[in-house]
Amino acid sequence: MKKKILWLITARSGSKSIIHKNIKLLGGHPLLSYRIESVKETRSSHDLWITTDSKEYASIAQKYGAEVPFIRPEELSTDIASSVDVVLHAMEYAKKSNKEFDYIGLLEPTSPFITSNQLDGAISLLEENKVALAVVAVKETRPHKIFIQKESMFLEELSINLERLKNIGRQEFEKEITPSGGFYISKWNTFLEKKSFYTSKTLSFEVDEISGLEIDESLDWEFAEFIINKRNK
Repeated sequence: MKKKILWLITARSGSKSIIHKNIKLLGGHPLLSYRIESVKETRSSHDLWITTDSKEYASIAQKYGAEVPFIRPEELSTDIASSVDVVLHAMEYAKKSNKEFDYIGLLEPTSPFITSNQLDGAISLLEENKVALAVVAVKETRPHKIFIQKESMFLEELSINLERLKNIGRQEFEKEITPSGGFYISKWNTFLEKKSFYTSKTLSFEVDEISGLEIDESLDWEFAEFIINKRNK
C-alpha cells in the first residue's frame, strides 16, 4: 500500500523583512503558490494543508488548491513561535480528525524553486533506506570557511588561510553543506517522538543553487524575480 504524507506549508502573515512576503506576487503569482503547485505535481499520496493565522492567506491558498482545515492560533503566529510547535499543532489536528499519515513534510513558502521531482526523490530516498527516519534538503555552502575571518579584528588568520591556498586547489576542499530550507520530511511517529527533523538517522538530499534559494531579504527577492523573468523569456 502506498504510504501517505501530510505536506504542511507554513505561511504566517507577520513577515518583517518583506511585508506580506508569503503572498507577495512573484512572476504574477503569490509566493506560497509555488509550493502548492510543486506538491500538486508530485506522485505521492498526500494531503496538502496550509497553516496560517490569516483568513486572507487562507483564501489565496484555497484558490490554488490547498486545504486550510484551521486558522493557526495566535500563540503559534508570533516571531518566537517555533516551527516544531506549528507542526505538532497540525499533527494533533489530524489525529482529532481521524486522519492517518505515514510521513509529515514541512514546506516553507520562502523556497519557491524546489521541484516536484525533488520532493518525489526525497520521499523515495527515505523509503529506500530502511533505517532512515527523516530527510532534509541541503545545499553546498559558499564561500568555504577557509575564507572566513574569525573573531579577531586583524587579518592574521585570513592571511594564513590565503597562504595555504597557494598550495591547494579549491577542488581539494572538503565539501560542506547546510540546510537549504527547501523541505523537511520525517516519519510521522518519529517526529512525534523526537520533535525534530534532525536525528542521528536523518538523510540529506542535496539541491542545486537555484532550488536552494531561500527568500529572506529584499536582495533574495530580486534574485528570485531575475530567475523567474529569465525562465519566462
